[in-house]
Amino acid sequence: MLVVGVVGFQSSNAFTQETHARRTQVTFGARRHLDTLADRMRREANTVCWEMYHNYQHEPGYRQTYREMYDVLEDSHHIHDLVHDDAHRGTDNEEHIVEDLHNLDRLFHHIEDDIRKWNSRNRFHNHDLDHKMERLETTLHHLMEDYGVRSKRKAPKPTGPSKPPVPRP
Repeated sequence: MLVVGVVGFQSSNAFTQETHARRTQVTFGARRHLDTLADRMRREANTVCWEMYHNYQHEPGYRQTYREMYDVLEDSHHIHDLVHDDAHRGTDNEEHIVEDLHNLDRLFHHIEDDIRKWNSRNRFHNHDLDHKMERLETTLHHLMEDYGVRSKRKAPKPTGPSKPPVPRP
C-alpha cells in the first residue's frame, strides 16, 4: 500500500510538471516568469546542496564540488534578489544578470561533470541527486530563455556510432 501511494505521488508530480510546462509557454526574452523561475532556481539549488551534504560526503572531490554547488546557491539568491527588485526593467543591472546567468550555467555544467559517477551511500536512495540536478538545470535554462540569454556552452558531441548499427541476421 505504501508503494502505491509513492507511485501515485510520483505520477501526480509528473502530471503536474507536464501540465505546468504546457501552460508556461517559453518565449525567448519575454521576461514573464523571471521572479517565479529565479525563486524556483534558488529553492532547487538549496535542495541539491542538502542532497549532496546528506548522501555524498564520501565521494572523492566532494568538498570542492560541494563548495561550487554552494556558490550556485549563493548566485541563485543573488539573481533572485536582482530580479525580485525589478532590476530586469532597463536598469544598469541588466548586463550584470546576463553575465551572472552565463557564469551560473558554466558552473552548473562543471558540477554536473564532477558528479556524473557519484553514488549515494544510501543504497535505497539512488539517482535522487541526478533527478534534482535535472530539475535545477531545466529551471536554469528556462530562466535563461525567459530572460533572453542563450547558453555559451557548446552542445555536447554525440556519443556512440554515427550510423545506426546494422541488425544481425
